[in-house]
Amino acid sequence: MEIEESRATGWVAWVLFGGILLVLLGALHLSVGLVALLRPEFIAGDRADLLTDLPLTAVGWIHIALGSLALITGPCLIRGLDWARALSVGLAVLAALVNFVFLGVYPIWSVIGIALAGLIAWAVAVHGGEVADAYGS
Repeated sequence: MEIEESRATGWVAWVLFGGILLVLLGALHLSVGLVALLRPEFIAGDRADLLTDLPLTAVGWIHIALGSLALITGPCLIRGLDWARALSVGLAVLAALVNFVFLGVYPIWSVIGIALAGLIAWAVAVHGGEVADAYGS
């Protein structure tokens, strides 16, 4: 049996980190969406209310949909599936745009979110194939 040398670079760690973040952020958004639907008094009156005219139930359903999508995509990205790579880049760009909108409300967290989303989107787009190669697919 011959052992092959891996062509993976250190950027694979950022792709895997992105997959883990997708799972964690998906769980968080799913939880926030459920709270917005089931116990809206916990969220109503927040500074973020100043940015949108959407009703809290609509915001809750958006959180549930995107959270569920992220929960499904995260493990598939870690596995190196092509569709998950494309969807992960799209979700990262969406996250960066949302963080940009909230820049005036939460400046420090928004800058951190934009930086992480950009870094992970680039790592997944450029080095995501290395994860698939590591699994031999």
